[in-house]
Amino acid sequence: MVKRIAFIHEEVDPYRIPFFEKLNRSRYIKPTVFYCEKAHPYRGGELDLGKSSQFSEILSGSQVKIPYLKKEMKCNPCIWRKLSEGNFDYVAVGGYYHITMLLAILWALIHSVPYTIISESHLLNPRSRWKSLLKRLFLPFIIKHADFLLPLGKFQAEYLIHYGAKVKDIYYFPNTPDVDFFIVESNKYRDRKNELKKELGIKSQYIVLYVGRLTEEKGLFTLLRAFKEIESSYDNVTLLIIGEGKLRDDLEKFTRKKDIYNVRFEGFVENKELPSYYAIADIFVLPSRNEPWGVVTTEAMACALPLILSDKVGCREDLLKAGKNGFCFENDKPLQLASYIERFLENPISIKKMGNNSRNIIKKFDYSYCEKNLRNALSRR
Repeated sequence: MVKRIAFIHEEVDPYRIPFFEKLNRSRYIKPTVFYCEKAHPYRGGELDLGKSSQFSEILSGSQVKIPYLKKEMKCNPCIWRKLSEGNFDYVAVGGYYHITMLLAILWALIHSVPYTIISESHLLNPRSRWKSLLKRLFLPFIIKHADFLLPLGKFQAEYLIHYGAKVKDIYYFPNTPDVDFFIVESNKYRDRKNELKKELGIKSQYIVLYVGRLTEEKGLFTLLRAFKEIESSYDNVTLLIIGEGKLRDDLEKFTRKKDIYNVRFEGFVENKELPSYYAIADIFVLPSRNEPWGVVTTEAMACALPLILSDKVGCREDLLKAGKNGFCFENDKPLQLASYIERFLENPISIKKMGNNSRNIIKKFDYSYCEKNLRNALSRR
């Protein structure tokens, strides 16, 4: 029997669009996707919904400022009407932080429609006492009444269990890109690695790569400090930074002030062009101070890159096998990060070996894996 599911997400996400297109081709699940707003400006602003536009909609709404909260809450009151008109069998809510998500959960409870929560929260970062208290007051109720739960990975599952979830109700639902696309495309570009580096004006033998927004929580000053240490001993390495964000000017000023020379800021790169950058890289680093998941890690693994992740990256428990496909360093410890980069540079054979291990690990975490887990959860009824 076909299940009609309303998915409600915070913003248009380039990683979920192909997944929803695949899901719509299923004989068992028919998605309708509601987005609270367009894509984040640093993701390109206007993302093409592709074939998913036939069953996806960006809702009208506004941002609401709540005292003592650092972020604004998205409010799309029309979600109530959309759900009432949709005749849905399930409601899949992307978290519970925003007013829109809470409205969807309330609608599901009132109309006796089962709901699930796609959760990216983890316990890796401490929260203020009042935030913890607030969560203790309302989160167990939301979790208890969910039909099942869809955490991105193990750390996210631990978070839900911490607030009362039962293990039997948990089905993993990682935020993953089109793994096959990144494998195939990076293979094509890897054969032209030297040519592509020459086009970019990169003469270094090795490239350390970062991909993501240039914001405070990404830990990029730690990465630059680590690379300063690397440059003091190696002159054949370039740090390539892909992405845009409000910290770009500060980061560029920092490199000049600290005399860090071999750093390239490439700005925003379209998703379809990313495999070429992964293909010319040798080591992938995600130094985040707070990272719910880290889908760029998945991309890098599909492109056969070894990893160096901070201990605040939410996917590391699932995707990083220390010593097999990379290393984990303590957040805000640039010397420790530098030591792991140096370990790769001193043993180049490990770069290819661990990169291949990354690819083998990530092949499991594709769209089919997510669809299978969702179907298994739905089959409980």
